[in-house]
Amino acid sequence: MNGVGTGGTITGVARYLKAQNPAVQIIAADPEGSVFSGGHGRPYLVEGVGEDFWPPTFDPAVVDRTIMVSDAESFVAARRVTQEEGLLVGGSCGTAVHAALVIGAELGRDDLVVVLLPDSGRGYLSKIFNDEWMTRFGFLTEPGPTAGDVLAAKHASRRTIPDLVLATPDEPARLAFSLMRDLGISQLVVSVTKEQPLAAKEVSGTLSELELMDKVFRDPSVLERPVGEVMEPAMPMIGVGETVSDVVDRLKTASSVLVLEGGHPMGIVTRPDVLQFLASRAPG
Repeated sequence: MNGVGTGGTITGVARYLKAQNPAVQIIAADPEGSVFSGGHGRPYLVEGVGEDFWPPTFDPAVVDRTIMVSDAESFVAARRVTQEEGLLVGGSCGTAVHAALVIGAELGRDDLVVVLLPDSGRGYLSKIFNDEWMTRFGFLTEPGPTAGDVLAAKHASRRTIPDLVLATPDEPARLAFSLMRDLGISQLVVSVTKEQPLAAKEVSGTLSELELMDKVFRDPSVLERPVGEVMEPAMPMIGVGETVSDVVDRLKTASSVLVLEGGHPMGIVTRPDVLQFLASRAPG
């Protein structure tokens, strides 16, 4: 069991072990989005494994099975190994451990699973071993009402609107405006792809009704230009488990925030959304 980066380690180990015993099974652990497990090379947060291309140092013929592992599964496994076993390992090791647990659940008492853990967690103390970082990207939840609660209340009251409305930078602004008009929304997220689940790194900007109106008033031809030429900067991001107080603080300088769960954008929260949430919880 090993993660796949450039593929050199798993290929070399697999060839040697299979030469000793052809019955040995080689299992690759791969981040969600990497090409090895069927992805298209889309971004992910775990580091050191996965690729967006097929490196010549990797021989897929020696791998018997590949298990796709999400960022959340990788980070939870890495933190668990560190806490329970006293081994400070990195996120890519968490990827391999999670895949090993998947395989282990399918095996009997006499089967043997060997996992290679080459990555120290020392370089990730400010990331996956930092609760604040984990919460900001939507991997941990703080006590009390959270951004996720606000988002859930919003979706419950507006079920006909998709959780996340997207436009790509190359589509005409007129098309994106028509989408906002038809759905009755005032803004949408601009991303390099509309394929879900979206990664935070794939968000490139925001298109809002107010700013678009101002630009079209000064130049009506703006509607025929690509969204990427008229969009605004991406809205601030906040973890699904951050508190409502954190959301309010972020909305003091922005009209909306993008809520992340497990590193993936899940929806938009605006000032009216928070106000409605607070009003619904107020006594009387």
